[in-house]
Amino acid sequence: MNSHNNGTAKRTLWLLLGAFILPVVLAYLYLTQGWYQSGATNKGQLLNNLSYQSLAVSNPAERQWQVITLLPAHCDSNCQDRLATLRQTHIALGREQDRVVPLVYLTDQSDPDIRGELASQALRAAGAEMPVQQALADVAMVVVDPLGQWVMAYPAVQGTEAQIQQGRDLLSDLRKLLKLSRIG
Repeated sequence: MNSHNNGTAKRTLWLLLGAFILPVVLAYLYLTQGWYQSGATNKGQLLNNLSYQSLAVSNPAERQWQVITLLPAHCDSNCQDRLATLRQTHIALGREQDRVVPLVYLTDQSDPDIRGELASQALRAAGAEMPVQQALADVAMVVVDPLGQWVMAYPAVQGTEAQIQQGRDLLSDLRKLLKLSRIG
């Protein structure tokens, strides 16, 4: 009778150990083997350690969220679509519009025809110093927080449909950021 209880006790011990150790081992394997897809919901690319302060330039719209872009020397249809996306995204923010400034950086070479139209399109303009020009060279748009941190970048895309999708992505990310932010 005692050997029967001993066998049952060992089996119970192994079942308890398996019940507590097996989930830990499976979780470890799940995380280390790349089986887990993170739950990031942002559409833009997160930026690290980039700010107006790190670029050593002044913030043109302090204490406000900004969506910034650089106006090139020749504003082709993709550039025109990007400006329209910037404007339409700002309008689509609704009551949150006053918290966000759509900002177009200008250089000496920026398209003169478009420069004159920015005010009528409700887009704010600012002069782009060299560090800002270099930082914006590889991206189409950047979201900047009220403290001047460059938070999220959106790559240049080709075509109207891609611009529309990028506008939706930007709007989605902005709404999340504004909802979570208590500043600006």
